[in-house]
Amino acid sequence: MNKEELRALMESDLKKDLHMHTCFSDGAMTPEELISMRVDEGYELLSITDHDGIGGSLIGMPFAQSARVTFIYGIEFDSEDEGCKDVHMLGYGFDPEDPMLREALEEILVERARRNDKFMAALNERGYNVTLDDIGSVNGGRYVGKPTFAVILKHKGIVESMQDAFNGLFREPDLRSIKKVTLSTKRVIDIIHNAGGLAVLAHPLEQRRREESYEEFRPRLYEILDRMVSYGIDGLECHHPSADPVQQEELVAYAKEHGLMITRGSDFHSHEHKRDFTRYHRP
Repeated sequence: MNKEELRALMESDLKKDLHMHTCFSDGAMTPEELISMRVDEGYELLSITDHDGIGGSLIGMPFAQSARVTFIYGIEFDSEDEGCKDVHMLGYGFDPEDPMLREALEEILVERARRNDKFMAALNERGYNVTLDDIGSVNGGRYVGKPTFAVILKHKGIVESMQDAFNGLFREPDLRSIKKVTLSTKRVIDIIHNAGGLAVLAHPLEQRRREESYEEFRPRLYEILDRMVSYGIDGLECHHPSADPVQQEELVAYAKEHGLMITRGSDFHSHEHKRDFTRYHRP
């Protein structure tokens, strides 16, 4: 399938969810469980977009074929760019065996391991006694990151919920200072394109800062979008829980004006892990 055919498929009228996470990143379900759930719900086009990894997609593709639902390889890269918070870039329809892609994923894995070691040490300096067995008990240790530590701390009764960990403990100076090392946004887009895929900016409204009003954020949003267009993105995730209906229509208008693909996704992680997107909707 060439890029034009892929875009036509992704923008078709099929019932679709193009942003989902499995136990191969910070989701709870296996690829098979997630696809089965969506098939039962009547979905016709799916993509698994785990963070910085394609394990879920590799398992999802043959299972989706057996379930007779159309499936697209997907990934959600974390990246960094000037003037932005963590920029998430979705990749679709790439060659999973592409050497540049595989090399980048290995580089990300090494950097994440270094950060996780520092994070675990900092937690244990606080006396929380996080062990390797604890880590292996979360999603079989397939993916380790801050969500993993949040689950562990919840199980230990140190925090009441994952959200409490992120909104409280993880904002303490010693933990907040342990930054993840990510690829540049431009490099991520180039990696996706080199592998034959399409690059889509995920949930643009999540670039909004906590203290910003929407009026303050809106001009900066368009600056970010313009910069992403200059990098060569193919699409915009216009329909996502972080954008209210009016914001979604603004994103759609921008995408149409700039010839970008319009995508939608639930950003599903689990039935228990319900993020509060409403803070992005405030005036």
